[in-house]
Amino acid sequence: MTMLLSKEVWAIVRDGRLVTLAVALLVILAGALHASSLREHEQTRERTEIERITRQQWDNQGHQHPHRGAHFGIYVFQPKAPLSVIDPGILDYVGQALWLEPHRRNFMRFRPAVDAPPHTRLGLPTPAFLLTSILPLLIIGFAFNAVSEERESGTLRMLHGAGLAPVRLIVAKLAAQLGVLALWLIFLLAVTWVVFVQAPPDGDALLRTAALGIGYLLYYLTFCALALAASTLFRHSRTALLTLIVIWALFALVVPRLGSAVASAGTPLPTAEQFWTQIRHDYEHGLPGDLSLADQVAQFEAEQLRQNGVGRVEDLPFGINAVRRLFRDAYSDKVHTHHFERLGRAHDAQTQALRWTALFSPSLAMQAFSATLAGTDMAHQRHFEHAAEAYRRYINTTIDRWDADNTHGVSSFDARYADNQLWRAIKPFEYHPPDAAFAWRAAWPDLLTLLGWSTLATALLIILGRRLTP
Repeated sequence: MTMLLSKEVWAIVRDGRLVTLAVALLVILAGALHASSLREHEQTRERTEIERITRQQWDNQGHQHPHRGAHFGIYVFQPKAPLSVIDPGILDYVGQALWLEPHRRNFMRFRPAVDAPPHTRLGLPTPAFLLTSILPLLIIGFAFNAVSEERESGTLRMLHGAGLAPVRLIVAKLAAQLGVLALWLIFLLAVTWVVFVQAPPDGDALLRTAALGIGYLLYYLTFCALALAASTLFRHSRTALLTLIVIWALFALVVPRLGSAVASAGTPLPTAEQFWTQIRHDYEHGLPGDLSLADQVAQFEAEQLRQNGVGRVEDLPFGINAVRRLFRDAYSDKVHTHHFERLGRAHDAQTQALRWTALFSPSLAMQAFSATLAGTDMAHQRHFEHAAEAYRRYINTTIDRWDADNTHGVSSFDARYADNQLWRAIKPFEYHPPDAAFAWRAAWPDLLTLLGWSTLATALLIILGRRLTP
């Protein structure tokens, strides 16, 4: 078997097609990675500068009412994951910055896809797109006649006469092709880190990169096995090539778009107007089972009067306006959490629908797996947004508690009330991205689908190989 594998590897090298295609794609990928890394570095530079400026503005608001200072607000940014240079995922479509202000939880702003030039909106040639959609086509271009050509030239008959089991020949061809692709992929990932990311990978990044490489190898194994199976099944190379191109078009182009349409139709998302109208209604009138906000506030104030033994809010030993804001904002947070979680469940339902669609296309599973391991999927996005929301609540709670502790009753001082000491007491936002285990938990269904596709394709190849005749 070793000699047969060595023979197939040398045959690949002598043929030159796979090597030529690999080098050509590597050059194209280098261009795509260079463009992606330039954009990543520019966006990182801009984010760092904007963070510095906005924090400086926040720290130096001067003397003003604390609640007006809270409404000054602040932007926070999600740090770029290193592997986003390969797969930017949804980042271009969800926004770059999150505006934090009192009373309201916001969506991300400033989407790069909106600001992109018109010609790029047709589809950015990201490295992930090339690896997921173009490389399988090149695999087909090399492997479609790996067996049929030997049949047409009479070599297969000679090997059969020498007593070589056809399935051993098929397995050797598959192993040789996958081995060459594995070496090429390892080289690509190494170059990506050294040349384009320009940062030594830590343990978490290495785990993510290794997992991404495993996913791509399973994906390419599927196409190698299918290409060899078609070359084994059909007696003419042209028939095998045409069949494989149709399969590639279905996998890479047709099924993903159909799946996206089916997922959107099955679980439609509310419009922005509907979403915010529902939040405003539930905030004012109460969630199911809750009193209206006015009644809740009235009960809250009555309880504060009873606990402090006074008959008027003017006689309370703390600032009732700030305490009332804390109560109202707590209910606002509850309403926002309810609706954002419902929106998240709708996104999860669409993701699950796409995963079912991936049973008809390994390309869908690979796209989802790649974005998850790169940290650019919806799960990682929500992780950041939850951390930013916790920080928003911390800012507003800290300022309102300071306001409550420095006032009495309904008093409010509009001039020289708070100063820079309060603004600078707010700790800067520190976000710690989730580790590789988080990505694995989110991506295992897609990896399982890739494993299923590669197993099915390999089993089909072996079955056809056992039936192969000269």
